[in-house]
Amino acid sequence: MSDILPDFIDELAALMREAGAEPLVDQLANLRIESVCDCGDENCSSFATAAVVKVHNAVELPAMEGFLIIDLNAANEICFIEVLNRPDIKYLLEEHYPSAPPQS
Repeated sequence: MSDILPDFIDELAALMREAGAEPLVDQLANLRIESVCDCGDENCSSFATAAVVKVHNAVELPAMEGFLIIDLNAANEICFIEVLNRPDIKYLLEEHYPSAPPQS
C-alpha cells in the first residue's frame, strides 16, 4: 500500500492519532491492498487490506476531505478501509488496479 498511496498513509496516521486510535498506526506500514471495492458507486475508493473481511469494529476518522472509516476484525487488525468522496485516492487506485472490462 505504501508504494501506491504513500501520502494517504501519512494522512491516515495523522488522523488515527487525532481520533485516539494511535495503536493502529503501526499496522499501516505492513498493509497490502488485497482488493478494491467493486460496489459501483462512483464516489467509492474503498479497499480491503485482508483476504477475508469480517468487520468487528470500526473507527471513523475526522477527515478534512471525504469520508474515512477504518474497519477492524476481531483481532483489532485493519481489514478494510472505507474511502468515500476522495477522487485523488480513486484515481491512484484505478491507475494500479484497473477494473475488468464490462461483460457483454
